[in-house]
Amino acid sequence: RWAAQPMLRRKRAEVYAGVRGHLRYLDRNPAAPDRAERIAKMVASPEPLVRLLGQRIGKPGVDHGPMLEVLSRRYYGNRGASDARCVEVDGDSYFTAEYDRDGERFRLVAAATDLAGLPAVLEKVAGLSTADSVADVYLTWADQPDADAMAAILREILDRAGLLDVLQRVTVSVAGHTGTVMHHHFTFRPGVGEDRVIRGLHPLIAQRLQLPRLRTFDLTRLPSADEEVYVFHCVAPDNPADERLAAMAQVRDLTPLRDVDGRILALPAAEGALDACLDAIRTVQARRPAKKRFDTNRITIYVWPPSELTIEELKAVAQRVLPRTAGAGLEEVLFLGRQRDAATGELTDIAVKISYDAGMRVSVTEPTTEPIPPVDDYRQKVLSARRRGTTYPYELTDMLAGPGGTFTEYDLDDAGALVPVERPKGRNRAGIVAGVVSTPTERYPEGVTRVALLGDPTRALGALSEPECARVIAALDLAERMRVPVDWFALSAGARIAMNSGTENMDWVAAALKRIVEFTQNGGEINIVVAGITVGAQPYWNAEATMLMHTKGILVMTPDSAMVLTGKQSLDFSGGVSAEDNFGIGGYDRVMGPNGQAQYWAPDLRGARNVLMAHYDHAYIAPGESRPRRAVTSDPVDRDISDYPHAVPDSDFATVGEIFSRERNPDRKKAFDIRTLMRALADQDHAVLERWAGMADAETAVVQDVHLGGIPVCLLGIESRSVPRRGFPPTDGPDTYTAGTLFPRSSKKAARAINAASGNRPLVVLANLSGFDGSPESMRQLQLEYGAEIGRAIVNFRGPIVFCVISRYHGGAFVVFSKALNPNMTVLAVEGSFASVIGGAPAAAVVFAGDVNARTAKDPRVADLEARVAAATDAERAALVPQLMDVRAAVRAEKLGEVAAEFDAVHSIQRAVEVGSVDAIIRPEELRPQIIAAIERGLAVA
Repeated sequence: RWAAQPMLRRKRAEVYAGVRGHLRYLDRNPAAPDRAERIAKMVASPEPLVRLLGQRIGKPGVDHGPMLEVLSRRYYGNRGASDARCVEVDGDSYFTAEYDRDGERFRLVAAATDLAGLPAVLEKVAGLSTADSVADVYLTWADQPDADAMAAILREILDRAGLLDVLQRVTVSVAGHTGTVMHHHFTFRPGVGEDRVIRGLHPLIAQRLQLPRLRTFDLTRLPSADEEVYVFHCVAPDNPADERLAAMAQVRDLTPLRDVDGRILALPAAEGALDACLDAIRTVQARRPAKKRFDTNRITIYVWPPSELTIEELKAVAQRVLPRTAGAGLEEVLFLGRQRDAATGELTDIAVKISYDAGMRVSVTEPTTEPIPPVDDYRQKVLSARRRGTTYPYELTDMLAGPGGTFTEYDLDDAGALVPVERPKGRNRAGIVAGVVSTPTERYPEGVTRVALLGDPTRALGALSEPECARVIAALDLAERMRVPVDWFALSAGARIAMNSGTENMDWVAAALKRIVEFTQNGGEINIVVAGITVGAQPYWNAEATMLMHTKGILVMTPDSAMVLTGKQSLDFSGGVSAEDNFGIGGYDRVMGPNGQAQYWAPDLRGARNVLMAHYDHAYIAPGESRPRRAVTSDPVDRDISDYPHAVPDSDFATVGEIFSRERNPDRKKAFDIRTLMRALADQDHAVLERWAGMADAETAVVQDVHLGGIPVCLLGIESRSVPRRGFPPTDGPDTYTAGTLFPRSSKKAARAINAASGNRPLVVLANLSGFDGSPESMRQLQLEYGAEIGRAIVNFRGPIVFCVISRYHGGAFVVFSKALNPNMTVLAVEGSFASVIGGAPAAAVVFAGDVNARTAKDPRVADLEARVAAATDAERAALVPQLMDVRAAVRAEKLGEVAAEFDAVHSIQRAVEVGSVDAIIRPEELRPQIIAAIERGLAVA
């Protein structure tokens, strides 16, 4: 912005020079034939013009008529106007016009004078007026007193003139000569006196900027650097603690800046007005102590030109300017204007609203005239939560329910059970709000029903004691009876610390933890959204609910959330090791995402709610049913995935089908991207939800929730290209995570995914799997334990499993994914793939090394050289021995290949079918229909 200031100042100077040129020309030529054209150009000027009129008042030879007409047309527009003309009375120019709009008829009389001449001018205005007239008087006032004193003097002059007995309204605009003097607008009405609500604005501008909506506040106009920005200090009379700022501005140029493709990049004038309002608010805020700055401020901007932009373009621009508004303590930014319908050309009033109640949201609605209410007790709690960087729980209920959904608050009855309660929002008696939420969806029109738990930061930051823990226990009891999952927006400072309670609070925390363990071990699902900083007990609850091998729930974090056992201040005080803030100790980016304890990331709480609903799209089971409902899909079940693009840098394959090609990949050893194959397999008209996407050192296992033929499934893929490691790898571990290999953390990810899908939805595994990594590093990182967890998860899995070999399948991984572990498993193999205890190459090098050595020794090339070495003299032997070593190495490499090829030929995928390890070999083009058919067969017998 600052770089553009010279250009903007130059443009402003050019505009004013042009207006002054028109005015001087009309002073000399009042009857000029192009007068109307010049007036129209000045009306369309993007800069404020009241100050120019103020500078002309009192100058000899100046005709105020053109400028009065320009300002009147700017304020009142041309709609419904008639008989607009400039008249001269006793040498003074006046502008009059008749208006008929929206059923209201009135006559406008506009005049300009200095303070000394005001009584005489008012007398002439009265002479030009009728009973339905309004008057605009533009005034210069040397040595201006304060606004209240000016209002009193003007009222006295008006009363002496008797003008309020004649007119419906008189507006006096006191114009400043220079940019350092602020304009003042005073509006007086019969029987009322001054209209204090709109002091500082012309009534028509106040109406457009919705200033009357602030009528429940006492308003004080504040100075601003930009004369077209109106800043008001608003104080609620009944609650003086309710203070806020309202900044208002107008935009007269809506020319968009577009790129070469026609996409809109910016609306420079509108964004400049927003920036000016933000500057004005921040200037006032900067003068206040940091803890006493206003946080319910509003910006209203009226856009004069009709908008030709689409609703999507308006939203895109609004989204782009969102970051500029951060830190200004805003409650709402409102752009008001008119939108032209592209088909009919009809203009409709619209309001583009940026609200900040539950994260920043952009919406396009109709303008409203409802008054802005002062802060009540509920709103005070909302603001109190916001000041802490959190969200008041009742502000989440509508978001959780979604369109057409419901939220019913529950609380404890005398027996300690949760029952529905009818009471106003904000009357909760504990630091946790409980309820039942239902969201209708296409597949569940009756509603996706969940029990909701919402932490309340306004009650000791959600500190935990008996009231909170009792409600957690009762909520889990309720969810178990209803057979529905739990949505928990967790926010807590840990166990309550007080003078009148102590270890009993820890016992209550433990009782709730016990109930969480029992609930999840019985198959219950708790889904956690970390809604802020959680300390101590709450992170343990989160772990028991979502992080263990048997748990099914998910944990979602946002940039504003963290899970810490001990807060930063306590760690620093006790001499412990901490980080620069709580996010460095337990935030998503550095800790909880990479370690896999947070399964999803969302940009804000609304995004977290969307993640929850995407999860339920795959995993929700309605009460009384046994599995998620099948979705409608337009993607053909028998679709051939071979033509699906494989657009991956440095890949040898252009399509998925080439991965299975005998010509392009005969040994099935070339790298490919498993996510591309997984996306090709899944229904194309349903979204994919990847779990643990940010888990570090686990990249060789990919877990996705997808639909196959409309059936929700957990799709597990083994990455088939090497993954670079982060940082400096240990000397006893691999430099990269090799393709087709399970490492400790990827094994853990796979085991947790299998357990989470068990009893809920089918499991499909796409395997290019050479086994587990056996390096010292992996063994030290619990490779055996996590590999065994996969085997246990397969044994315990309830539901169909489809295991498909897509390239190679060897080693210990064969054991933990063997169909002998679970009778509901179907094992398929794509034509040309390999399956054996060990691959041919390692088998030849290790198991059949003796055979390789024997074949090498019998080879004539080796035998002949050995004979020559034996018969050679010392000098000849020295030359022949190196030659023998080179030949022996080359021949041994050939024999290794021969034995490996023979081993692979014997232990082919056909042999695996013959011995029952694999159920069927399928062609690549059959991959999708065969997997879906296997799932359907499994579901039919489940």
